[in-house]
Amino acid sequence: MLDGSAKDTHPPFPTPTPQPELRRRRHPSPPPQPTFSSRHPFQAMEKPAEEPMSRLTHDLIAEILSRVPYKSLCICKCVCPTWRGIIADPAHRKKMAQTLAGFFYHINNEATAEPRGFAGVKYADMSAFPWSSVPETHPRLPLPPDSTDRFFSLEGSCDGLFLASMRTGTPAANFWYMVSNPTTSEYIVLPHSGQDAGNISNAYLGFDSAVSTQEFHVFEFVQDLSPPDHRGLQSVVVTGVRIYSSKTGAWVAMEPKWDIQVGLCFGQPGVFHKGCLHLLTGENGLGVVDAEGLRWRTVPLPIPVARSFAGLIGKSAGQLLYIASLDSQGYGSDRSLTISVYVLSVEIYNWDVCHQDDKRMYWKLYKFSDVIPEKKFPKLIGVHPHANLIFIAHSENELLAYDLDRHESPVVYHLDHKYQIFMQFCPYVPLLSCLPLDGAIRLAAPN
Repeated sequence: MLDGSAKDTHPPFPTPTPQPELRRRRHPSPPPQPTFSSRHPFQAMEKPAEEPMSRLTHDLIAEILSRVPYKSLCICKCVCPTWRGIIADPAHRKKMAQTLAGFFYHINNEATAEPRGFAGVKYADMSAFPWSSVPETHPRLPLPPDSTDRFFSLEGSCDGLFLASMRTGTPAANFWYMVSNPTTSEYIVLPHSGQDAGNISNAYLGFDSAVSTQEFHVFEFVQDLSPPDHRGLQSVVVTGVRIYSSKTGAWVAMEPKWDIQVGLCFGQPGVFHKGCLHLLTGENGLGVVDAEGLRWRTVPLPIPVARSFAGLIGKSAGQLLYIASLDSQGYGSDRSLTISVYVLSVEIYNWDVCHQDDKRMYWKLYKFSDVIPEKKFPKLIGVHPHANLIFIAHSENELLAYDLDRHESPVVYHLDHKYQIFMQFCPYVPLLSCLPLDGAIRLAAPN
């Protein structure tokens, strides 16, 4: 008989002895087998992924490249032969950004007057230099066919378009402005502005090919003597303004609305930037007016401006520059020339603020001494639109290109005629697109 209280006499289970861990030897995985398509059983590999740019047509690529700045466009030429060919294609090239090709310069000498054409207007070609990268050209300003008895005077240029005044010999009322494109030989004669040819006036062209090639403006500033001041002195100031728009085909007359009386510097070009015309004034400042004549502003400049021999304003790489030049021993000496380059800030277009800190208006970019030593009567004539170059003329009938990076000033052109300090130099940037469509546009006769 079993006793229920008896203990279990079975021995415990033995503890298993730990065995060494067996590691499986890993063999390299076999290479992936090619996938076969059911439609193409003999195709061993898949097609490579298609490049996204390969789907773009040449016209679409040209449209994209037309919005690229000039320096970037030069880099795009090195991307591939296809892009290089698109940029060089004449059908697409007219959309691309262009650069400086040369200067038209005007000699005020009646002895050089031609029986038909511009009196004393010459062209300085700059295509032979590495920073030009444009083909050699010999452009001529277009003339109307019936211009035998008319006199033309070059007023200025802006982004490939040129402004000239056209008049006959006798009546003062027979006075017009003409806008032309030397690249396409097109011109348009503007309606009479109402200005008497006997009065003092300055005309400037406003055109920005980077914004629109379908509109330009012409600004005419009428000047007269101001009332005598407390010392009994008078000065020539702007008393009236007329603005022409190619969209409306009409002139609009108005009074200047600057906060002070403004007198313009003689022989200095205007710069059209961000829809506004910028002019150096004899009051040590910059006069700004927009294309509609609705916004006006004067901006003080860091270095005093002489009314006759001022510095220069220019546009380069999308920035507005003011360049001041000072002789170490006074104007006209044979001492070294000092150049200071300032960048004008976008704060000058803050129309809602009447008074701003001058330090927010501009900042100094460069200052160089001994730029062109031992040259008499140097004059700043232009700024390269895409390179760090400043062009200077002087009394030895030479044009110099001062490189702001290398501090070099090689001679780039020898003038055909004796240099005059009041010579006007108009930069020429080829404009391959046509003038805005208008019934008054004509194609110039060969000259």
